[in-house]
Amino acid sequence: MVKRIALLGGESSGKSTLAAVLAERLSTVWVEEYGRELWVKRDAALDFEDLLHIGEVQVLREEKALARARGFLFCDTTPLVTAFYSQAMFGRVAPELEALARRTYDHSLLCAPDFPFVQDGYREDAAFRQTQHDAYREALIRSGQPFTLVEGPLERRIETALAVLDVGTG
Repeated sequence: MVKRIALLGGESSGKSTLAAVLAERLSTVWVEEYGRELWVKRDAALDFEDLLHIGEVQVLREEKALARARGFLFCDTTPLVTAFYSQAMFGRVAPELEALARRTYDHSLLCAPDFPFVQDGYREDAAFRQTQHDAYREALIRSGQPFTLVEGPLERRIETALAVLDVGTG
């Protein structure tokens, strides 16, 4: 059985790096963030309808990746994040996206916004990153889904993640 592990956190909080490293260390795969891919491709010009599409494609990519995963599948975002962006950008969330945002994972790693924000030309700012972090933390608490806050430099985050996933630090 493959455990699906979600990585959540604000912009520039190390999710992609952590997902890639964990997948490599555990000889498995990770699912990249489709929303980011589309955002860059469209030069930050998304429509309301795009957000539901993003959530649906993200879930489809997760399902497809399950066949290649070994033990764990690391998901570098979830539809919860897409719903957050829908609300932030358009002031509303499609009911179908709200339903996708309730998708459950075996465990979530919430990446703390505790290192310098890196602007890449597509991100908001450090204050928005903190708002995201707080929203995802509250959503995880409300849902009752298991999650772990990962903090500090990359190696410490890796050690925390490996310990909570009960796979050691080897």
